[in-house]
Amino acid sequence: MTKFLNPKNEEDWSKERIQREDKELEYILRTKNSRKLYERAKRVIPAGVTREFRFFEPYPFYVAKASGSRIYDVDGNEYLDFWMGHAALVLGHMHPVVVKAVQEQLELGFHFGFCHELEVMLAEQIVKMIPSIEMVRFTNSGTEANMHAIRLARAYTGRVKVAKFEGAHHGIYDPLDAAVTPPFEEPECAGLPKEIMKHTVVLRYNDLEGVEKELKKEELACVVMEPVLAGMIPVDIEFLKGVRELCTETGTILIFDEVITGFRMAPGGGQQYYGVLPDITTLGKALSGGEFPVGAFGGRREIMELMDHLKRGPKSKSVRQGGTFSGNPLVMRAGYLALKEYEKGEVYQHINRLGDKLRKGLEELIQKYDAEASVTGVGSMIKLHFLRKKPKEARDMIDPRNRYLNKRFFRHLLFNNVLTMRPENPRFFLSLAHNDYDIQKVLMLTEQFFKREVKR
Repeated sequence: MTKFLNPKNEEDWSKERIQREDKELEYILRTKNSRKLYERAKRVIPAGVTREFRFFEPYPFYVAKASGSRIYDVDGNEYLDFWMGHAALVLGHMHPVVVKAVQEQLELGFHFGFCHELEVMLAEQIVKMIPSIEMVRFTNSGTEANMHAIRLARAYTGRVKVAKFEGAHHGIYDPLDAAVTPPFEEPECAGLPKEIMKHTVVLRYNDLEGVEKELKKEELACVVMEPVLAGMIPVDIEFLKGVRELCTETGTILIFDEVITGFRMAPGGGQQYYGVLPDITTLGKALSGGEFPVGAFGGRREIMELMDHLKRGPKSKSVRQGGTFSGNPLVMRAGYLALKEYEKGEVYQHINRLGDKLRKGLEELIQKYDAEASVTGVGSMIKLHFLRKKPKEARDMIDPRNRYLNKRFFRHLLFNNVLTMRPENPRFFLSLAHNDYDIQKVLMLTEQFFKREVKR
């Protein structure tokens, strides 16, 4: 198996630097207005971006509009988008059903602050589609959904500790903001109190023996997990079933974070796809059609009714949840219409076929160039790794060369007007708006990358 180029001598570095500078110059010349905006942004926004990984070198471009599978920047450049709103846009940008929701709500109002029929309609549709959910509450983000799910689990079990998996991002709620990026033993960021983080137990994905050891050693309120780790590494079905059995055996609440996989893998999410049900499910992203801030959490009736203050009595006996914009009528209408679209099923036939085509095409390129690389993912989620073996857990991806080539691959695609999420770990998220031509373009650019980077 051939190695990818990792420049080590002066001659290699010189060639690599010239190539990088040429590509950067092209980018800088065609994104002059974005550069000006970034200079303005740095004066009033830390690092000039509203989320850390929205920055990429030499500077981010600024979006003017989006439609279907395309994004257009303030300089008029068109990009083929596989970032897809942080994986939210299963239907693509500005899908007609979401646009219809805005048009219908335009004459009625966007924020009431009171109960309305649309929240009932969307809740009923979620209960109908997600196998494990009997009752549901709405939030404004996936982070909030996970935060409330943990509170529910702690209230239900009377326990404090929570468990999550290395490499999984569940938002920025303190107990879950641990072991997201390597080195996993270090704090994920400043400002995380040790007193809080001591209640977090970190597990390794697809390692049933390790999970069993921790669940039988610790009294955990819950285990939080994604059916597909970070949208990259599929779960081993026997591992998933084993975690379900262990949680039942130890009285631990199993929470599926389906913020990414919900309404992307199947109408009923990853739990429908794999046939394993959690106690609580958290949702986000695609729940509103991908265009609006939203989150939700739901589960078994006996757990969810801990929030029924009418039944529970004193405040110390019930779980509080809320948010000024939770259940926003515009978001609820968009979500309801989007879920009715997902329910039809055609979207999954389309995006999963394209996902299979992209994975197969990448694997064929790996074989053709005898490249030290592998491909993972499920359905419409695809990841190219610069690793000999397919990773089964987050630690399998810790390799300096893999990180280096990931960044190179992201920049190669960016400079050719193709977007992947995210700069240091690019992944492809497909939508209903993508087509076979888009897949062929990715494969063509990937082959260019292989030709340039593979050392013969």
